[in-house]
Order: sequence, then structure tokens, then C-alpha cells
Amino acid sequence: MTVLDFLAAHPVFTRQEFGIFLQQEGVGSTRTAESHLLRYLASRRIGRVKRGVYFAAGPGERAERTALDFLLVASRLTPDAVLAYHTALEAHGYAQSLFERLFFLTASKAKPVAFRGRRFVPVVPSATLRRKKKAFVFCTEVERRGLPCRVTTVERTLVDVLDRPDLSGGLEECWRSLAAIPMFDLDVVVEYVRLCGQATLAAKVGFFLEQRRESLGVREETLERLRKMRPRQTHYLDRRLGGRITQGWNLIVPTHILARKWEAAA
Repeated sequence: MTVLDFLAAHPVFTRQEFGIFLQQEGVGSTRTAESHLLRYLASRRIGRVKRGVYFAAGPGERAERTALDFLLVASRLTPDAVLAYHTALEAHGYAQSLFERLFFLTASKAKPVAFRGRRFVPVVPSATLRRKKKAFVFCTEVERRGLPCRVTTVERTLVDVLDRPDLSGGLEECWRSLAAIPMFDLDVVVEYVRLCGQATLAAKVGFFLEQRRESLGVREETLERLRKMRPRQTHYLDRRLGGRITQGWNLIVPTHILARKWEAAA
């Protein structure tokens, strides 16, 4: 495989990936890798997202005019990057809207990256999950332009977006996007809620599943496992929006979520 073959197969790549390729082909060293990268940057055959992360120009194009898969870019910004929150919904094909902010989990001290009108935001997993050594539990891979991208599973994504709607487009976007997912492994959902250790989160997930009980085939046993983890006192789904108390979950839910007003408008 030549360098041009590598670039054709890797629309987004890291310096480490490029160095490994050169070593495997027996044609490179650290100095050789830097030389290749500088030459192709100068000729606009490749472009740079940030230090150590590059993208290849399309056939007959210059790097600055090449269309990019921004989810693929996000997946390469740190060695341990996992697409998460609204970006995970996009990766799985269920997001109802496309956003200019993309989120990825990482244990590193990465900084946000601004590139081509997008902002790539690192999110450190919760202290609870890190303490349990479960920060990257329930992750999988999807393929983007022939390359693997790590992403949270739909089960973890369900829980994560209800935990952090501010990273997921807001409550309505969360509800509409999650409602498009036809199936969950509910045992995994309950297990991940248990690992997160948040009573209010258990109530949020339980309420959502109860609303979708028929379409998702949610058993009473599943709901009861979540009820046992719910808060003893009443909590808001979103304090700014107010709402009504839901039976059985000690959760105050905004009226437009209860009524699913977007369904009536569709």
C-alpha cells in the first residue's frame, strides 16, 4: 500500500495511525512520517484539524474544499474518543436535528476544538463511573466511510441524553429522537442506570419507558426495578420549565413532554 492508498482509505486519520502504517510497510520512521505530512500539507493533499489529527482531500480536490464527515473527525480527536449524547444519536441515525456541536467522551484532558463552523466538545465520564472503572461501559462501533468509530450503545445513549439534555439538544429533541429507536435491551438500560447511581436519573428513564411501554414492550418488572431506585422526594425533569408531578416517579415533568405536543403538530 502506498501513502496515496492510505490517504484514500483514511479520510480522517491521526499522526499515530499514519506512523503505524509507515512502519508496517517498512518505509518509515518518525522523521519520515513528519516529512510526508509536511509535504502533503504544503501541497494541500491533506489538511489539519488540530495537532496530530488530519484529513485527506478527495480525488482532484484541495483539502480546504473537501467535504468532511464531522462524526468521523470527532472520533479521532483523542485516542479514547467515544461519540456520545446527541452525537451518538446522530451516529446511530436517530437524531431529529443536526447540530453544530459534537460531543465525545474521553478520559484525557482534551480541550474543545473549533473547526469549519463546528465545535467538538470533550466530556469526561462521571466521577461515579470512573470510580467504578466503568467509564466506557456499553460502547460499540459503527462504520463511517469505511473506518470504525466508537460510540455509546443505544441503551447507554438513552440514559445519557436523559441525564444531560443540555448536551443532547434539549428535552423535546431527546424525547423525539429516543422515540425513533425501535428497540432497547432493557436489562442493559437498567444495569447502566444502576451503575450511574442517580435516583433522579432512574425516575427519568422509568418515566420515559413507561410512556413508551406498549411500543417497546416494557414489562412491569422492568419499571419496578427502576421505581426502587427513584428519589424519595420530588425532583424536576427541568426546573426551568416546571410541570406536573407524575404518578409513581416523584418527577415533575413539563406539560409539553407529558402531552407530546410535537406528535400533534406532525
